[in-house]
Amino acid sequence: MPPKERITEQAIVDASLDLVRKTGIASLHARGVSKALGCSVQPIFHKFASMESLKEAVHQKANLLFEEQLNKGLASHPIPFLGMGLAYINFAKGEKELFKFLFMSDALPSKEVVNLASDEANKPIIAIISQMTGLEYQKAEQIFLGIWLMVHGIASMMATNECTLDEAQIETLLKHTFTGLKHEYGREEQANAY
Repeated sequence: MPPKERITEQAIVDASLDLVRKTGIASLHARGVSKALGCSVQPIFHKFASMESLKEAVHQKANLLFEEQLNKGLASHPIPFLGMGLAYINFAKGEKELFKFLFMSDALPSKEVVNLASDEANKPIIAIISQMTGLEYQKAEQIFLGIWLMVHGIASMMATNECTLDEAQIETLLKHTFTGLKHEYGREEQANAY
């Protein structure tokens, strides 16, 4: 029976994620990971062809944590879409370095916020907005995009310590943004109907 593997791929990804979480993407290098694991760099390069492939694995794991938090926000708030936005912002506040790694770094290509409306995963949310507001789907897309630009802006400021709004203030701001966009696009739709 071969000896039990001491340094697994999962252990490397977990240690790397922890490094990024604590000190940012700049600390994700072979020496930093090997030091965190208490081993040489050899097990890292035995499991991963390059540091880029390790970064991709860490990015996937961080994204899973992010999506888990979004889903909790979606499921736990009386207004699911609002809960999702608050969860996005809370992730940025609580996991500053992971948020920066996912959305504010050039470490790996990420989705642009402006392309979120065309993402398949968001189409059901846009359909809900359309149903809630009574607006056509394209207008609901614009509302979705406007709110997410606001959410992403607040989250980015939270991640960089440039925002001190509390959750009640943020919730009010997001509700007002939604109401304002709904009113504007509703008015626009009515004007086009005549």
